Amino acid sequence: MLAEVGVGTIDQALLGVLPVRHQSLRLLGLAGKVLVVDEVHAYDSYVRTLLKRLLASHARQGGSAILLSATLPSFYRAELLQDYRAGLGLPPIDVAPDLRYPLATRMGEDIAVHACQTRPRLVRRVQVNFCHREDEAVAAVLAEAAAGRCVCWIRNTVEDALRACDLLAASLPPDQLTLFHGRFAMGDRLDIEDRVLRDFGARSGPQTRRGRVLIATQVVEQSLDIDMDAMVTDLAPIDLLIQRAGRLQRHARLPDGTPAPDGIERRAPPVLHVLCPVIEDEPSADWYASLFPKACYVYPNVGCSPRMRG
Repeated sequence: MLAEVGVGTIDQALLGVLPVRHQSLRLLGLAGKVLVVDEVHAYDSYVRTLLKRLLASHARQGGSAILLSATLPSFYRAELLQDYRAGLGLPPIDVAPDLRYPLATRMGEDIAVHACQTRPRLVRRVQVNFCHREDEAVAAVLAEAAAGRCVCWIRNTVEDALRACDLLAASLPPDQLTLFHGRFAMGDRLDIEDRVLRDFGARSGPQTRRGRVLIATQVVEQSLDIDMDAMVTDLAPIDLLIQRAGRLQRHARLPDGTPAPDGIERRAPPVLHVLCPVIEDEPSADWYASLFPKACYVYPNVGCSPRMRG
């Protein structure tokens, strides 16, 4: 961080506000610079707290920050703005929720909000179809593959991904099925990631896409530029579902999967199949765990009413 320009993981900056060796040197390296943080929505409560402390310290040193997210909750946006403002030595200011999207917010001595115009070719509607049993999700994957589409099923745990792969392997040939999760050895994981980008990336074509199935965990959820014709996903927090849907018909294509030369989408409208328990107005404490006994530990509050979150 002493260089003019640096790229690293968020922990390298967060160590500047933790009681570790060379903590003050890290803050010195950031002083007066522009701190750019991507995928801000993805951090847990602990990292969020550290990021807010870092923003306050960075503002005190005369630094600027650019925070990027496609799915940032309004309450967290307000907290980040207030902490940066506190670092500037300014009193709290009212940050009203703003549901316009995309949205750019600038904070200094005052606050300015600007709704950005979405390019017309990026505007789309995604139909949501609910599956309430795992065999229904398997049937949806097989139906999409049989129709010649490439389909991704995003599971919330590695164990669920392995089981889904076993279930689908009974009906699909090995060369039509790809498994991708975070427990592979690093070398194998990088090889699989390269293969996934080749087969389903922006420049992929019908020869690598037709009828192919990708079973993956959160490793494809963000920061991976893949484009699937169809998608099945386990229920997850809404911001993560939106991130996953961002990999559904991400790039314009012809009906056979060839990249559209004019940038106009010609495939059938996208459908997001969501595997979840039957929707209930008053869910029981085990509503989510009843279908996802492992994932309930990954997303412990999904589907819980406020009184259950405690």
